[in-house]
Amino acid sequence: MKDQEKLVNICTYSTQVEASIARDILENAGIPCMLTNETFSSIYPIGHTSLGGIQLLVFESDEESAIKLLEEAQQPQDDSNS
Repeated sequence: MKDQEKLVNICTYSTQVEASIARDILENAGIPCMLTNETFSSIYPIGHTSLGGIQLLVFESDEESAIKLLEEAQQPQDDSNS
């Protein structure tokens, strides 16, 4: 049951843009997630990473799928028409 399942940090970002893109990728794939320290990073943009950065959290049962999806999204796209 997800409402009692543990949340795990799968990635920490230094910018709001990177964190939001990752969150959108997961949400579009149907993986529930949330960001922490989002507001703090906009108030104190320099040095917030020393305080933990923006963390992307998912349910423990989604951890493997979420990591794989984000890794695939970082792969360069092959645009050749071979």
